[in-house]
Amino acid sequence: MSETNSKSIFGMIGIAIGSIALLLSLVHFWAGPFSPQPTIETIVSEKISSIRSAALDALNGEEPTQTYFSKKWTADTYADVATAVLGGLALILGVISLANREPRRIAGGAAALGISAIAFQFIAMYAMALLVVLIICAALSSFGLDF
Repeated sequence: MSETNSKSIFGMIGIAIGSIALLLSLVHFWAGPFSPQPTIETIVSEKISSIRSAALDALNGEEPTQTYFSKKWTADTYADVATAVLGGLALILGVISLANREPRRIAGGAAALGISAIAFQFIAMYAMALLVVLIICAALSSFGLDF
């Protein structure tokens, strides 16, 4: 190991962790979701049924029943959280590396990999949300409703 690399321990660990985070993000995007997902029809029918019963309760003067949603931890949730934590850790190690006056390329590489892993999750999520909106608009326009 050269003199420069032996002093760059934080940056090198940050690069390794950032690489793992980015790979986890990519694998989760391309191979996931890993947990069973309800169909869109199931989600829509449950929401419509809930809205209908709440509206009928309100019209009858009854107090609406309040239900609370608690998020279930699935393999997908663990993958999302692990990616964010590893990406954040790589970013922090990149900053620590820079503060310890390690080479800027190594510190920047660790920070860039951490930011890339976190950003990829958000970009993929917003791209999928946009795709869903476009599909809904296309379905509604096929029924004669124009947007």
